Amino acid sequence: MARFKNYAEFLNWLYNLKRFGMSYGVDNIRKLLKLLGDPHEKINCVLITGSGGKGSVTYLLSKLLEAHGYKTGRFMKPHLHRYTERIAINSKEISKERLLELANLLYDKIQNSDYHPTFFEFTTALSMLYFIEENVDICVYEVGIGGRYDATNVLNPCISAITTVYLEHTNILGDTYEEIAWNKVGIARKDAYLVLGKIIENATKVVEKECSSIGCELIKVSDEKNADVRFEKLKSDLISNVFNYYGLNSELKELESSLLGYHQFNNCSIALCMFELLHMLGYDFKESLIRETLKRIHFPGRLEIINDKNNTIILDCAKDPFAIQSLSDFLKDNFKEKFVVIMSISSDKDYKSMIKNISEITEKFIFCEHKVMSRAINNELLKKAVDDLGLKIPSILIKDVKEAVKFALTNYNDPILITGSVFTVAEAREILLNEEVDDLSVSDPINIR
Repeated sequence: MARFKNYAEFLNWLYNLKRFGMSYGVDNIRKLLKLLGDPHEKINCVLITGSGGKGSVTYLLSKLLEAHGYKTGRFMKPHLHRYTERIAINSKEISKERLLELANLLYDKIQNSDYHPTFFEFTTALSMLYFIEENVDICVYEVGIGGRYDATNVLNPCISAITTVYLEHTNILGDTYEEIAWNKVGIARKDAYLVLGKIIENATKVVEKECSSIGCELIKVSDEKNADVRFEKLKSDLISNVFNYYGLNSELKELESSLLGYHQFNNCSIALCMFELLHMLGYDFKESLIRETLKRIHFPGRLEIINDKNNTIILDCAKDPFAIQSLSDFLKDNFKEKFVVIMSISSDKDYKSMIKNISEITEKFIFCEHKVMSRAINNELLKKAVDDLGLKIPSILIKDVKEAVKFALTNYNDPILITGSVFTVAEAREILLNEEVDDLSVSDPINIR
């Protein structure tokens, strides 16, 4: 008899797995995968980590593979609206019916063992089982946290990537750039490739040393002249990013990408470098398909622009000071007006730095609290931070994100920016775009990844 009779019942069970805490290391998931016949050993994949940008690279690379006719599995986190978004083949998320079949199979295996999975381990194992059963050509996996001890690191990728390295999850990954780089480079493999975005010199040395010691070929991507793969920024506005790409074996001039923002030059170039490497391993590489994919790609919640009757609305999942600064720089260069900023921030973030970094383009703050697992910082603390920083910017407190959006649309004609967390953006999109959502008000808290 099936343990889970419907999708909601499964989600309720799944999110309760947090009571076992977060397993940091791969030994635990190996136990589960062994019960399933070690599906991870049969998966052809690439693996992507980074302090920022890993989602964009995962998304774009999977789209490039799909465009070239490959049946492509994609594993990403967190989801915006539905748990099923995390696991997709050719951008079609797993059906609730298929999800239940696999969840019941996994549950039965667990019940006959002494193994207690975490949320992320169960989800990762389920994705692997699904991709194997569907006989995909290749999978693109996004790491959960860090790399070395993440559940996804049981995989054996032919290519890995580190997009960026900065201070994040310091209670888990370490509180220096070097420690975090060491954790992330743990996804590198002997006789494989590691693609590295531009990071600070000390962190780069850590990555270089690790790759040299294990026999992994390191390829550096940046806008610097001595990079192995170089990009040249030509234009970045509200329509597109335009850049030249000087790759390993190809030169692509005036590429136009609909992924907006200065940070996306780095992300797109890393994805293109990985795609070039796949071509060296036998995959197709057609310039016309690459250009078309870049031009048409749409990644929800990433500098997403919605033109309402009276307002221009920008949604961006920037969740740390670095991402917020990049967002602020881009909007400052592309808007004459300042923004009404609707902001909710998770409690593990440096909220004062985030507020400071966005303040230059802010006309008025509306502070709220997203609903995910009580993780949002109290909005009164956000208002206090404005005062503590000496910012002369009016602040309004509206606890509910959706009510804050309604208030802003009703009372202001200024451009509106909604940011601070993926959860904040998700709740805003639900009211602005009528997105179908899961019944539970949960998504991806740090303690369950």
